Amino acid sequence: MYQPKHRVLSSNIDLPGRSGTGDIHDSLLCVDMDALDRPDRSTGLKTLVVDDDDLVRETFAAVLNDEGYCTETAASGKEALACLSDSKFDLVLSDVFMPDMNGLELLNRIRQDYDDLPVIMITGYGNTSMAREALEHGACDFVTKPCGPGELPIVVERNLLRKAMQSKTTELYQQALLSSHETVLDALLTALDTRDTETHGHSERVTAYTIQLAERLRLSSDEMYHVERGALLHDIGKIGVPDRILLKPGKLTPEEWVEMRKHPIIGYAMCSRIESLRQAAQIVLHHHEAWNGSGYPYHLHGTDIPLGARLFAVADTLDAITSDRPYRAALPFAAARAEIVSHAGKQFDPTVVETFLKVPESRWVELKKRATP
Repeated sequence: MYQPKHRVLSSNIDLPGRSGTGDIHDSLLCVDMDALDRPDRSTGLKTLVVDDDDLVRETFAAVLNDEGYCTETAASGKEALACLSDSKFDLVLSDVFMPDMNGLELLNRIRQDYDDLPVIMITGYGNTSMAREALEHGACDFVTKPCGPGELPIVVERNLLRKAMQSKTTELYQQALLSSHETVLDALLTALDTRDTETHGHSERVTAYTIQLAERLRLSSDEMYHVERGALLHDIGKIGVPDRILLKPGKLTPEEWVEMRKHPIIGYAMCSRIESLRQAAQIVLHHHEAWNGSGYPYHLHGTDIPLGARLFAVADTLDAITSDRPYRAALPFAAARAEIVSHAGKQFDPTVVETFLKVPESRWVELKKRATP
């Protein structure tokens, strides 16, 4: 089952979600580098030694195997590429001067296909310019032969530890960035709730309903992540609608409806500027489109409407009918069911309606209770 990532839904639906916000740099400064273990050779860390000299190749392999590494060898760049395509390695040690494909050419190929794989260049003809060239091509280290048996394991371990540190830093940065995005999402939702109080709890309920439909259609977790955000922010564009229209107690005039119907475009413009919301922005833009092309803002037809927006359309109608409004009390779920069925193939995607009908009414009632503040 998909676990909602936004704190509002994850807390109200009793599913574990991310909590806490904070500055990205603060999060990274809290990294405990001492907690990073030294490379655990017992887990079968694999190294690949590439050298056209049989004696050097086998000696290096024997030294690393004695240190607990699982080591394979290759006598040429082509053999090395074949090994890399067949198995996953944690580090490569390669001679620079080899026939056919030299070490720098091999390094370039590895950088194209295995960008984060550490490569240590080894040669008996080292000089400053060669070391600089190797590092500029993406080598993580450069050592010269002869390399003593005690030195080689130190070089390998140093570079594996560096890779672990870089991976941990990247992971923490991504987590902190996601937390920062959640803060932005909270701010946007708070801004909308401050202006439009008539439909309190609407965004949370309609998001819970939309996720339920997405689960039934077996969308991936990544797809549902964006569907969740699109549903939460569907009306964010109303921030740009004048108060005299948004808060008007009576019916809107035709001219006022023109202004009101601009909110999907306004919301899209806001969300599409945030990288993590760009896919969700498509739902924001198209959540008022209709299956038969009668919707707005672009009168899209059928499957030209993003799937997330088609799911949302059914969920939105379900919530609108079963929630209290200033002009009427909430209607039963049976009434919503009948209304949605009557508009299948017109306002709604028939496949989505079929999916909706397979969900027991008790499930919708449960979701409403959990998602209502």
